[in-house]
Amino acid sequence: MISAAEPPRRVTWSDPRVVLALGAALILAALALLYVTRDSSGPSPHDFTLPGMNGDTMSLADYRGRYVLVNFWATWCPPCRDEMPDLQAYYTAYRDRGFTLLAVNEAEDLATVRRFVEGFGFTFPVALDTTGAVMTQYGTESLPTSFLIGPDGRLVKSWVPGRLNRATLERDITPLLKG
Repeated sequence: MISAAEPPRRVTWSDPRVVLALGAALILAALALLYVTRDSSGPSPHDFTLPGMNGDTMSLADYRGRYVLVNFWATWCPPCRDEMPDLQAYYTAYRDRGFTLLAVNEAEDLATVRRFVEGFGFTFPVALDTTGAVMTQYGTESLPTSFLIGPDGRLVKSWVPGRLNRATLERDITPLLKG
């Protein structure tokens, strides 16, 4: 015997499939709205506050709105010593274009750092990470290591480990800077 085909079932707003689909769509829309409107003005996971060479404190957040090259170094580290003149020259050339260099010395005393910085005439800001906590926060143990933090406090690029030179800085950072 031939049976008649069942008429198509009508979908209504009370159908559980419709309710689940609408619920999922609302949840996705709410998550998208939270993502788009999230507050990015809070502290960055890369933020830190350390003593400077003049007894002041230095915080990465102080440089918000600029590109900041956070460079971990030590006076006893030959590649660190080799890159310093290029870092100084780049800092001098681009500090008025939205760039700063924040040199974070690793676990050395103030007198040693001061002798080195003043002896070579370096003018970029120097912070003292006497315990190595900030370097650990950045997840590295190698020197020299550098991280470029963007104006919004987010990581843009890293060189782990990596001795920087002027050509690398010009290639990787200069295109990002303001005219």
